[in-house]
Amino acid sequence: MQKSNPIIELTMEQTTQLRQIWISHGPELRSEDFTFGRVKLSRPQAKLSKNQVFRMMMTLAETGYDTIPEWMLEITDPQEPK
Repeated sequence: MQKSNPIIELTMEQTTQLRQIWISHGPELRSEDFTFGRVKLSRPQAKLSKNQVFRMMMTLAETGYDTIPEWMLEITDPQEPK
């Protein structure tokens, strides 16, 4: 049985990219959302559940951020192999 909310370990590059995006949008985020992201992204390689990746992606979208990294979309909605 496959886990529906697996833990994903981001690469250092993905973590750095998401941390930079998160911090740059800090003023637009609710305090509790910003704090959640800062804590989760404090490791060199963040570990997030699939649901947490989705939460962060949706939080960014709510700020009007429209260039969500492709790897986040792939985690939350993987493409079927052709």
